[in-house]
Amino acid sequence: MNQVPIPRREFIKVFALTTAYSSLFNGDWFGTVLAEVSPQARPTVGVLRLNIDDFPALQNDFGSVRIGTSRLSANVPVGLFYPMLVNRAPGGQFHALNSECTHAGCTVPVFSRASNSSTCPCHGSRFAIDGRAINGPASFPLQSYKVSFDGTNLLTIEIPDWPHEIVGSRVDGGAALKPRLQLKFLAFANLDFEVLFRASLSEAWKPIPFALTPEAPARQTVFPGIDDFANLYVDRAGEAGFYAVAIRIRPV
Repeated sequence: MNQVPIPRREFIKVFALTTAYSSLFNGDWFGTVLAEVSPQARPTVGVLRLNIDDFPALQNDFGSVRIGTSRLSANVPVGLFYPMLVNRAPGGQFHALNSECTHAGCTVPVFSRASNSSTCPCHGSRFAIDGRAINGPASFPLQSYKVSFDGTNLLTIEIPDWPHEIVGSRVDGGAALKPRLQLKFLAFANLDFEVLFRASLSEAWKPIPFALTPEAPARQTVFPGIDDFANLYVDRAGEAGFYAVAIRIRPV
């Protein structure tokens, strides 16, 4: 099934929170995408990078967005992960928060300047712009993530205990086919996955098509999660390069 590639501006907002594989220098390594990588390392911290220009609400004080990997149903995510709240406070301060209410697990909405809080739709708990609980029944703050801002446009958020890892292996396509790389990973249901490539660490990630079998043409661009291990096959772009499987993240 062919998929229509998503626009570049949307893609900038969604990639990250993933791990990467490379076969550089005839040795395998794993590392978190957009984080510092090291040989044979398997870090458990995912990194999400957002361009503020892509989120108009975050260009002003008290702006707020909620981004996630899947849709909501009855105030809880259909997929594995709760959405993330990203709030901008005065002075260029940003707060990244898990939107799971600490009272009963409903999904907390974006920050409202009118009420000076994010108010849980289930039982009325209110949370400050930095995630502090300011009105019950919730008595604990929202989980917060480490955030850094370059002062201009780039916001970097670290997600601990990220359970996403891929395993890459070479595939011999036979005399009639070019060599391919097989990417194997656990594709959680209700999430959408894409494959990224860059020739060196200094280059930007770019989406590339993939196939679902070693022989099929590489034409698919989005893979819906299946709650099982998935195998995607990409054409080798060269002897050196970095490949990643990324989970799409979108406003919810």
